[in-house]
This record gives sequence, structure tokens and C-alpha cells, in this order.
Amino acid sequence: MVTDDRYDTQDSALSDQNLSPRTRKNVKLARKVRVAFQKTMMPPVTTSDFYKIGKVMGKGAFGKVNLAIHRLSGKFVALKSINKTFLSEEASKRKVMQEFNILQRSRHQNIVRLYESFETPQHIVFVMEVCGAGDLLTYVRRRRKLKEDVAKHLFK
Repeated sequence: MVTDDRYDTQDSALSDQNLSPRTRKNVKLARKVRVAFQKTMMPPVTTSDFYKIGKVMGKGAFGKVNLAIHRLSGKFVALKSINKTFLSEEASKRKVMQEFNILQRSRHQNIVRLYESFETPQHIVFVMEVCGAGDLLTYVRRRRKLKEDVAKHLFK
């Protein structure tokens, strides 16, 4: 087993005054993941601590979508947080579960990917691929119509 000497000592990296708060938090998360794998051979339960949450990218009927960065991998993701208070009706719960199931099973270059999901006391959070150019509906609406040679590449 390969070890990284910088993080082996008991909280020495966390108490080091030379580390920024962001680096301290990243070291703590990396340790949490390592310990979980050593104890259970499974990753720890994902929480919002694993992400640095940024600006709001959009809002919808049930919640909002924020741009975020996964703290350990540095990858940009979209966090879609759905407020549980809006899910009091059975039809609303069904729609959210249907979206989750479809995204979980879909693997297509033109469909946004769902990386993972987790819950907080107030929200259900979908961790999704970022679509920097926006969604297909906005793209089509701006152009009013799509020419056939453009549409064939989107819907193949």
C-alpha cells in the first residue's frame, strides 16, 4: 500500500498554519474517503461538503441548479437541489423519481449525465454533468426552427 507521508500524522496537516482553509478542508475530505475505504471497502456517504457550491445557473418549479466543483477531483458539476417541501403531493414525488430513474439509466452524448445523488434534511440533490452552452429547449427557441442538417446531428 502506498502512503502519502504528508497526511499520515494525526491531524498534523490540519493544524499546519501554512495550509489555506480550502486545502485543510480538502485534506480532511481525502482522509475521510481513505478511512471509509480502509474500514468498509466502500466510499463514504456523499454530502454537500464534497462540493464547493457556486453561482445559481437556473431555477425551476421545485428548486434550483448551482454550478459547483467537486473538491477532491476538481471537476465542474451542476448540483440540482430539489426542495422537499415542494414534494408534498404524490404527483410531484413521482415526477422527481421518474426524472431520477431516466437520468440514471441514460447514456447518450446529447443527454445530460447524472453522476450521483444524495439527500440533505431539506433537499434532494442530483449531481449532474454541466452543459455550458445551455439546454436544447433554449437552443431551439432562439432559432425558432432547426435546419435538417443541424437537427440530424442532435437527434441521431
